[in-house]
Amino acid sequence: MNMNAYRAGALCAGALILCAYGTDLAAQDIDFTKAENAGNQVVAFMRGPLATIAFVIALAAAGFMAAMNRISWAWPGAVILGAVLVFGGPAFVDSLRSILS
Repeated sequence: MNMNAYRAGALCAGALILCAYGTDLAAQDIDFTKAENAGNQVVAFMRGPLATIAFVIALAAAGFMAAMNRISWAWPGAVILGAVLVFGGPAFVDSLRSILS
């Protein structure tokens, strides 16, 4: 048999299982508090004092190198854009949540 027959059989078996147990699986209440806490810890670490120091050093180094014509001015712009996304990310997410809900 070729691989298409195996794939078709697996697809049919998956559809049969989904039809048999789909309503029970969809009715379960999933607790995402651990994942949310882990995400909040990552965001807090990314926005902490270590990240602030790293962005200040990166911006100073990129700006100095761009001023001396060693790199393009796009690099300091990219560093600034990264800082805006890292430090303003939670505010962006809150704004999108309020718009979409």
